[in-house]
Amino acid sequence: MLNTQPAYLQLADLIQRKIETNEYGLGARIPSERELSEVFGLSRMTVRKAIDVLIEKGLLTRLQGKGTFVSKPRIDSPIDTIQSMRLFIQESGLIPSNKVLAAQKEKAGVKYGRIFKVSPDEDLFLIFRLRLGNGEPLALEYTYIPYNIVPDIETYNFEHCSLYDLYEKQGISFATDSQRLEIVKVCSPQSALLNIEEGSAVFMLHNTVTDITGRVVEYTRSYVSGDTFTFSSILT
Repeated sequence: MLNTQPAYLQLADLIQRKIETNEYGLGARIPSERELSEVFGLSRMTVRKAIDVLIEKGLLTRLQGKGTFVSKPRIDSPIDTIQSMRLFIQESGLIPSNKVLAAQKEKAGVKYGRIFKVSPDEDLFLIFRLRLGNGEPLALEYTYIPYNIVPDIETYNFEHCSLYDLYEKQGISFATDSQRLEIVKVCSPQSALLNIEEGSAVFMLHNTVTDITGRVVEYTRSYVSGDTFTFSSILT
């Protein structure tokens, strides 16, 4: 650390490089102030000032009694547009991926029959996915669509295939996306899949999408952590 900058700024730069090269990955706990003090021969006060600089930049988050962690980037999701989750994640500078936890035909039942305005005996197709950015869990999605809306839908691998691309191939044009946002507490298995503590408060977003004929073509219920997502709307 031989330059003209104060020691705390040199240390802050060093930690920032470790974050940028993924040596300290997203959400990872960095060494404690005591450990950093011993490794670099600096006072605890100097180390704390370096960490404070990176907290101010939004790169680190200090959790009382737990340590200091690399901040996960927040994804700003407009709630007044129809756009795929994959694109939201990609535009936030992360590499999007999916883990499909279930993809199966189910009866609509009373609840989803009302949403889709169909008989409870009508067939729907459920895609239950964990959305990831740079390999880190970001959102948990339960997506229901009419079973016959995409021919041979069971043959598609939704870890790699975009549902929105399939809609386009079928000539389906979206007209409206009715969105409702709640704050709920999650338990297992949702909390475990999102890698958050059981009982944590998260956003639950309901999306009901119609096509230009007024038919409901998709309903999605998503669980996303407030540490990861923000939601915005533009009024004109």
